[in-house]
Amino acid sequence: MAGEAPIPYIERPEVRAWADRLADEHDLSAEHIYRLISDCKHQPKVIASARRPAESKPWHWYRKVFLTDDRIRQGRVYLKEHAGLLEEAERIYKVPPEVITAIIAAESNFGRNTGSHPVLDTLVTLGFDYPPRGEFFRKQLEQLFLLEREARLDIKKMRGSWAGALGQAQFIPSSYRDFAVDGDHDGQRDLWNSPADIIFSIANYFQKHHWRPGEPVAESIQPKDPEKLPLSKALLPDIQPQQLAASKIRLQHPTAEPVAVHRFENSSSLEYWVGHHNFYVITRYNHSALYALMIYQLSQALENDSEI
Repeated sequence: MAGEAPIPYIERPEVRAWADRLADEHDLSAEHIYRLISDCKHQPKVIASARRPAESKPWHWYRKVFLTDDRIRQGRVYLKEHAGLLEEAERIYKVPPEVITAIIAAESNFGRNTGSHPVLDTLVTLGFDYPPRGEFFRKQLEQLFLLEREARLDIKKMRGSWAGALGQAQFIPSSYRDFAVDGDHDGQRDLWNSPADIIFSIANYFQKHHWRPGEPVAESIQPKDPEKLPLSKALLPDIQPQQLAASKIRLQHPTAEPVAVHRFENSSSLEYWVGHHNFYVITRYNHSALYALMIYQLSQALENDSEI
């Protein structure tokens, strides 16, 4: 009924059933889970954000937000300040410093914006009040409780993105558990304050998702007949080189493997890009071709010391 106070999460049968299962399957304290969830408040702002993510915007809007001169300047400073760590990460994980730096720039603006949403409340809200992705966010809520036990983090005080992403690397809880690295060997995996942990964790994420050192990421193409150009149906490379050859597209980086072909919307025109294997790897960090192209272009600007 309008005007009635919402039922507290811990009084909802589906939440209690979930909490009981979590405690039973992972040998956690049900009392502890109940206590934390009993204080959770519904977060309408995260529901609103889930319904209109930045990746739903056109390329020209997305590019203007993320590919800025200021971010490029900050990225060059970061490359110099942390050159030793970035070089060590490249030696171990084979991921270029510019790509790692571009991720930190895009995800948190070098730690200036790691998110202000209470992570526990956010994941409870999305897990139980956002049906389109409820299963995914309930899984992340489960991972958050496991992360609390493993990393000895105070999840009640943690703040993050509208989707529950954490720290300068903006790892969701499952990624934090699976890919975060103790780069400075202090016994903690700190993605908020430790440059070594942040840099090594991002590099580890890319290596585990099969980044191929020295291989191309993407290249711009200009089809003579865009209407006949085969476009990828999703992010996974699915266009055979023969299909591009039939459209009279000659790649700068010829390959026998399938590639992805994406169309991006500018304010008054369209542009077309071919994504190679490493382009797809970037989309494992954020499942968006817009994101992958932005990271690629930002890393290129950092590597080439050029303006976007």
